[in-house]
Amino acid sequence: MKLIKTFFLAALVLAPTSLLAADGSWDGNWVGRWGGKSSASIRIKDNKVVAYYFNGNSQSIGATKVSGNKISFGSGYSITLTKLKNGDASGHYKGNGTATATLVKR
Repeated sequence: MKLIKTFFLAALVLAPTSLLAADGSWDGNWVGRWGGKSSASIRIKDNKVVAYYFNGNSQSIGATKVSGNKISFGSGYSITLTKLKNGDASGHYKGNGTATATLVKR
């Protein structure tokens, strides 16, 4: 009985970690519009931003940081994406002003 309790306790502790690992990848192309106007396209591979386009123009990326359900990057600006329950991402831009966007994975 003690062994069964230990097994179930271990399963409860490890379940959230394994679920996060399965759903933790940001890989793909994320697209949206800052403030509903300016287009954004972010390409992520191996949980690292490899390309960012603003209104079709390539932008410097800087370093990528992944923390939980968030990924951030930037070079002279900062962008933070937060995964939403529906699979989309909420984006926040801060640089020459601020803007928000909902980005979808394509």
